Amino acid sequence: MEQNKEKVSLIIEGGAMRGVFCAGVISTLLREQIYLDYVIGVSSGSANGINYVSQDPARARDSFVDIAANPAFSGMKYFLNGQGYFNTKYIYEDAITNDIPFRFDSFTQNPATMKIVATEMETGKAVYFDKNEIATSAELARKVRASSTVPLVMPPTEIDGKYYLDGGIVDSLPIEKAIADGNRKHVIILTRPRGYIKEKQRFNAIIRRQLRAYPEIVAAIEQRHINYNRSMALIEQMEKEDKAFVFAPDQLSIGRMERNVQRLEAYYQYGERAAERQLPALQAFLSSR
Repeated sequence: MEQNKEKVSLIIEGGAMRGVFCAGVISTLLREQIYLDYVIGVSSGSANGINYVSQDPARARDSFVDIAANPAFSGMKYFLNGQGYFNTKYIYEDAITNDIPFRFDSFTQNPATMKIVATEMETGKAVYFDKNEIATSAELARKVRASSTVPLVMPPTEIDGKYYLDGGIVDSLPIEKAIADGNRKHVIILTRPRGYIKEKQRFNAIIRRQLRAYPEIVAAIEQRHINYNRSMALIEQMEKEDKAFVFAPDQLSIGRMERNVQRLEAYYQYGERAAERQLPALQAFLSSR
């Protein structure tokens, strides 16, 4: 596998099922054979990222559209059993080998760098799992699950004795990490329209009680809006300097918890069309110095 665009990062935002827009974008990039050599994904963006690195546009769609039709995908019975409203074990561990097989060999053979962002509960800091340190598809699935573990909605993910939550708590838009790793240009796929400003999360008694043993996580959640808005401001400035290129939906017509297959399919196709319209501008961006 070759990378035809070097020192260019692909940053993929999370947003649970809103990530179906990103799936449409990356499917278009793959069909156009636009292969960037550094990929970093957060939460559902990590699920999209591994599909991009394995160069599998069909799975990019299926893992956000077809998966929602499976009764094992979500439901209150899973939440009450401690598996989370979204059945994380099925989505991130079972489906990767059964219903929606993943091309692990293609993933590992691709020389592109891949980072998966998660938040360690004990420290409240971001952890960047590196593709080169992942030996099996089961290990990969576990780390994508960790990156996507929304507090309260899903149980924490344990890896080697440590517990992790959603990477978006600390680093929703890891532009600073991509810069620090030596990338000169950046392609960013957002799941919210341009101009979105994140507000401070309102805590309630349930959240504080559930996370009382992890004060660093509570502090990170309280600061999340500051980090997000700082990263977005940096991206906007880099766009003006022709160092960043952004894909973002013009409208937000589905929510994080969407599971209607028809609506997901429509939003996936919307992502494809959005990417297709921007292809000439993207090619110009990638070709410029």
